[in-house]
Amino acid sequence: CKALYYPNYVVHDGVRQYYDDIPEYIQVSGHKFIERQVLEHFTMLSVLSWTSSTNAAHIYQQSMAKLSEDAPEDSRFRLRAAHTADGFLILALLKDAKDRGVVLEVPSTGHQKDRFTAAVHIAESGQPEFAHWCTKCVRRFDDADGVTRYVDCIITDGIDMGRPCCGEHNCRGELRTPQDRWCVGHQGQELFCVVEGCCMGHRVGHRTCELHCAIEEHYIATGKAMFTLRARLQRAQVAHPTDAINPNTPINEEIEADIPGPCPEKPAEGNQRVRARFGRRRTHNEQLIVRPCGIITSRETFYGSESIPQVVDMVKRRHLVPNSMPRFLWYDNNCGVYKYCAANHGEDLHLKIGLPVDVFHWKCKHKKTDIECSYHCNPYKYPELLKDNTSGFFNSSRAEQTNVWFGGYHAIKNKLTCAKLEAEGCIPTYRRDLQFAPAMSV
Repeated sequence: CKALYYPNYVVHDGVRQYYDDIPEYIQVSGHKFIERQVLEHFTMLSVLSWTSSTNAAHIYQQSMAKLSEDAPEDSRFRLRAAHTADGFLILALLKDAKDRGVVLEVPSTGHQKDRFTAAVHIAESGQPEFAHWCTKCVRRFDDADGVTRYVDCIITDGIDMGRPCCGEHNCRGELRTPQDRWCVGHQGQELFCVVEGCCMGHRVGHRTCELHCAIEEHYIATGKAMFTLRARLQRAQVAHPTDAINPNTPINEEIEADIPGPCPEKPAEGNQRVRARFGRRRTHNEQLIVRPCGIITSRETFYGSESIPQVVDMVKRRHLVPNSMPRFLWYDNNCGVYKYCAANHGEDLHLKIGLPVDVFHWKCKHKKTDIECSYHCNPYKYPELLKDNTSGFFNSSRAEQTNVWFGGYHAIKNKLTCAKLEAEGCIPTYRRDLQFAPAMSV
């Protein structure tokens, strides 16, 4: 039948088809297998203690390998970050396929780094918890007429994770390797000076042109100082480096400096301070949609900025399934969302759902002179959301609290959160009237 059978899958016509059951030993490369329980351990290390793939490999090598003293020096016996990362991904895809009742199929040809790209998918409406329901995120109440009603809501907020991305503003093109500064479509930009707006070619062996050589000298001088690494980690709110064994990673920073003489990209009589980007551009933020109970329903990467049109578009696209749009959306800048929707013909999100702001934000940070803040987004306009005059029924700060975990991988995950909600008697379940939208590749 021209099929080749392997321990985890069968190959036929260039397609690798995995078996139905999740194997106890998962093949992560041509000659390396990792026990499923070890991969589960790596997953919990990543979620609960910020552990990177590189550090997971180090942990295995130092405490779990059980090799003789001379064997670890042989590269054949060493577990690498690529193995732990691929194992994590394969296990996740196998679990996802089992949950959806399908068979995992990937190309058998090509590079390992590209093999699983098409299999990684997100539903247009999010992930399984998209249809989550519990007593902490849905309120049952009786209105003035004695009719039983239900009210639900979501909270959205963003956090700066700073993942490497293409140096072109707002470009979503993928980098070939984590060290690249440009995607395939913008590789030609590598020939130019790294000063923003400069169209001159860089000098041989350098990153800047003749005119901007001083800013490169300044960058090199500051990059050698250890305080730059500490400052970078503090700004990124990173408690643990990606590689704890070799933390001397390059510092990829934007840098500003005054330059001697005129700059062709600046007015002669104006500010001569320029900005250069020696490292990779990083994404602006990760935007989460969270239920008040802490369940994450959606995530999206914002590349250049966190703009109101992007937030509105994300909320609408994540709730295309009929009857899936929540009754209320909490967002710090809901007054801006209302103003944007009201000013753009055909935009009706503000007519479909309530857009209150957090009570604390409304009292302390919002202008009471604007009609959007004083009326349309006033939390006291929606009595079904309030317990009393000082507190709300829902935890409208849940997105910010969840971002604390997302920025540092504190102890939270949807499955763990569901288990906690069940233990608290909140009856977590799924809405039966909601079905997943067709999946799309990312």
